Amino acid sequence: MLPGVDSAAAQDAAVDDPVVLALIRKARELRESPQSLAAFAAYRADAEGHIYFYLDRDEGGAPIPMRVDQVAVDLYQNAAGQRRQVIRALRKRELLPIEDFHYYIDRLTAVQNGFGDRIAIGEGRDVRDVPHPLGSDGEETYHYLVTDSIRLSVLGLPAPIRVYEVEVRPRREDRPGMLGSVFLDVDSGALVRMTFSFTPSSYVDPRTDRVTVRLEHRLWEGGLLLPYRQVVEVRREIPELDLPVGSVIRATLDVVDFEFNPELDPGFFSAPALVTRPPYNTADSAEFRGGLMDRMAEEGLSPVSAADIEAEARRAARAHLVSGLPKVRVYADRVSSVLRANRAEGVHFGLGASYSPKEAVKLDALPGYGAGSGELTARVRGRWMVGEAATATVTIHWHQLRDAGPFAGASGAVNTVSALFRNHDYTDPWFATGVGVGLDRAIGSAASIRVGAVREEMSAVGSPIGFGSPEPGRAVRPVDEGVWAALSGGVVRRWEGLGAWGAEAGVTGTAGRWSGGGVAKLAARIEGNVARNDLSRRATFMLDVGAAWGELPTQLHFLLGGRGTLPGHPYRAYGGRRFALARGEASMALLSGWLSARLLAGAGAVGATPASLADAWQVGGTGGLLGYAGLGLGAVHDIVRIDGVWGMPGGAFELVFSVGSMLRPYL
Repeated sequence: MLPGVDSAAAQDAAVDDPVVLALIRKARELRESPQSLAAFAAYRADAEGHIYFYLDRDEGGAPIPMRVDQVAVDLYQNAAGQRRQVIRALRKRELLPIEDFHYYIDRLTAVQNGFGDRIAIGEGRDVRDVPHPLGSDGEETYHYLVTDSIRLSVLGLPAPIRVYEVEVRPRREDRPGMLGSVFLDVDSGALVRMTFSFTPSSYVDPRTDRVTVRLEHRLWEGGLLLPYRQVVEVRREIPELDLPVGSVIRATLDVVDFEFNPELDPGFFSAPALVTRPPYNTADSAEFRGGLMDRMAEEGLSPVSAADIEAEARRAARAHLVSGLPKVRVYADRVSSVLRANRAEGVHFGLGASYSPKEAVKLDALPGYGAGSGELTARVRGRWMVGEAATATVTIHWHQLRDAGPFAGASGAVNTVSALFRNHDYTDPWFATGVGVGLDRAIGSAASIRVGAVREEMSAVGSPIGFGSPEPGRAVRPVDEGVWAALSGGVVRRWEGLGAWGAEAGVTGTAGRWSGGGVAKLAARIEGNVARNDLSRRATFMLDVGAAWGELPTQLHFLLGGRGTLPGHPYRAYGGRRFALARGEASMALLSGWLSARLLAGAGAVGATPASLADAWQVGGTGGLLGYAGLGLGAVHDIVRIDGVWGMPGGAFELVFSVGSMLRPYL
C-alpha cells in the first residue's frame, strides 16, 4: 500500500455536513447488511500478540516492566459471517515478583468485526455500553468531521482507494462515548482504521485513568479490508491518591497469513466462539513466530530504549486524553516527599493535593514540615500542554531542600535509612525559595529540547540535626547565600538499533547571575545500553563532562568522590569547575529474575578548583584520573544491589548498597 495525501476535502469540510453524514450512513448500512464484503470473506488467519504489564511514571523516567505475556491465536470466519477464535498457545514471564492474575479474554483475542453496535473493553469491566460511531445510535450520539483524505494504491486494483479520516466527538461528554477518528473507504464505507479513547462516564472501573484503542485493517485479496493490527492500552491509578505512577496493560495483536476459503469440519462454527484458554508455558515454542521479549525495545520497555524521550512522548499523548480519575486527589511525587530524614530538616513530613480542571492541565501543591528544623516547606506547580508536543511548567517553591552535586549520593529513601540508622547523611544541603518556568518539547520521535528560567534565594542550613547514633555525622558544609537567577536550555538525541542497543546524548547550557557577576555552565552526557532480548545480560556505559565559568556559588561546583561517582574514594572530597566521569556496569543473570552477578568500573577527574571552594569545603582537584572497579550481586531483577568496590589508585574498599536506577525516581 502506497499512501498519498489529498486534503482538499478536509479543507472544505464542516461538522456534520452532508458529505460526512452520507459516508457515515454508508458505513453503517455496510455493517448491517448481510451482503457486506466482509461477510463473504471466508478465511483462517494466524494472529500473535504480546501483553505488557508495567509501571508508568507520570513525569518522565523509564517505565518498569513487571510481566510480559505472549499469545498465539487462530482466527476463523465463514461466508455467512460467523466467527470463531482458538487460543493456540500462551506463555509469560514475570519480571518483578507480583501476584499472579489472569487477563480478561479480550486482551488475548482479536476484534474481527470492528466492534459491535456497543463497544466494551475488558469484558465490560473497563468500558461498557459505548455506542459505536458507525452503529444505529451513532448520529444521535456523535458529531462527525472529515479531517483528512488519503489515497491508497494497491497492487491488483485498477485505481487507488480513497479514505477519509473522520473525527468523532460525542454530543455530550457526560455520557458514555468515544473520542477519536474512524478511517473509511469513501466508495464502499468499509472501515480501514479506528483510533480512539473514551469519555470519563464510559469507564466502569473507578481506577481507570484512560483506555486507548487502535484497530487497523489491511487490504487483502480482491480489495477485502480485514483485521491487521490492534493495540489496546488501559492505564489505572489509585483513584484517591495522585502518585507519580500508574499501572498500564498494553495488549498488542498482529494478524498475518490469511488463508481464504479453508476447508473446515461442517460443525466447526457450531462450537463455542472462543475455545478455553490453554495453560501457560505448556506449548512448544515453535507455536510462536517471535520471541517473548523480542519487541520490548520497540514498545519502549527495554533497557536499550531512550527512557526519558519515550516517557515524555507517552505523557504528552496522555495529556490530550480525558481521564476517568477524580479531578481532585491527594498528591505526593515520591516516597521521600511523604517521609524523609536528613541533618538539615530532621524528620520531614509532607502531603499535598492535585487538581486537573480539564485534560492537558494539572495543578499540584505539596506542603511539608521539618520536625527537626521547625520550618514549613511548600511547592506549588502548574503544568499544561502547549500544542501537540510541548509541556509548559510554572513552579513556586518555598524553603525547598537542595543538594550539591551534580550526582546524588543516594536515593531519597536510601539516604533516609542511612541517616536514621547510621547518622550518615549523603546530602550537602541548602534551601531555596523562588520561582521557575520551563518548556519541554519533543522533536520528532528521537529528540527533545528543554528551556527554562529560575530565580531563587539560596539560604544556609541551621544547626545540623543528628539521629542518636554513636557515630559522628558528616559536617554540614557552608554554602553561599544570595539570589541566583539563570536561564537554561538543553537538547537530547537518541538512537536505537534493532532492539539490541540504544544510545542517548544530551547537552545542557546555563547562563546565570550571581553576586553581581555572570556565570556560565555547560554539561554533556552520553549513555549507551546493550541487552539481550531476554534481559539475561545487559551493559550500560555513561560519560558525563562539565565546565563552568565565572564566580559560582560554592554549592554549584562539580563534586566527585565516593558513592554515586567514584566509590572507593573519600566522599565528595574533590571539586572544581571542570570534570569528566565515565562509568560502566554489566550484569548477568545467575538465577533468572532473582539473582544476578554484576561488574562495575569507572574513572573520573575534576580540576580548576577555586580557592574559595577549597577553603570552605576542604576539597581539591583529583590531580589526574581516579578510578574504581568492583563486583556485586543484584537481587529481585537487579533492583536491590550490593557491590564491593575498590578505589584505584590509592583508594580503599567500599561496600555499597543501592537501588536500581529504574526505581530511584519513585524514592
